[in-house]
Amino acid sequence: MTANLYNGRARPEALREVIQAFDPDVLAVQEISPNAAGVIADAFPFRQLEPRDDTLGLGLALRRPGVVDRVPLGDRTMQRVVLDPAYWLGLGSQVEVLNVHLHNPLDGVMRAARAVRRRQLAALHEALAPPSPPRVLVGDLNATPLWPLYRRLREVATDAACAVDSTRATWAPWPWLPRLLRIDHVFVQGLVPTAAETIRIRGSDHSALVVDLEVPTVDAPVTPA
Repeated sequence: MTANLYNGRARPEALREVIQAFDPDVLAVQEISPNAAGVIADAFPFRQLEPRDDTLGLGLALRRPGVVDRVPLGDRTMQRVVLDPAYWLGLGSQVEVLNVHLHNPLDGVMRAARAVRRRQLAALHEALAPPSPPRVLVGDLNATPLWPLYRRLREVATDAACAVDSTRATWAPWPWLPRLLRIDHVFVQGLVPTAAETIRIRGSDHSALVVDLEVPTVDAPVTPA
């Protein structure tokens, strides 16, 4: 599950309800604030939560052990965790999860924002380059499928929502409006998406995106998007 928590505006009780209802193995959050951090800490035995009072807070929460570190991402950083089959039974191999929140292309001077996004995309391409274990890139990419950044990522990874024909919008300018744009994504390499669903969290302008993934067998290879 990935969710942008709108810098503290997502209602803690609503976040708790969604976590209880879907019981994700891995939860990646962006714009996490202290009130949401408490809810997540209560629900997950393993986590690396970095709440902030601005929009740059990130968090990864896990049902089983995993060491979270930070990786440079242009002018920001992203969180990374490797799920080890020694703890995550049934994986068969390590799986890497990357949690990102990309710069808003409409934030500030347009030319400067484009330059920041180019640096972030270059860092993502480096992080996604082979050789690698199966990998999941999740988060608020601030990019619809029409944006060049999204199309560049589709060249090297599979959009999980597209793979299962469940491409619902995830964002609106105000929390109470119908969702208008799909800017929250789950991209995968070496994994098979089997289901995807968007879930509203009261108070947030983003819907959570929940994706089920399987490690492919020898008889079911994954082809590039």
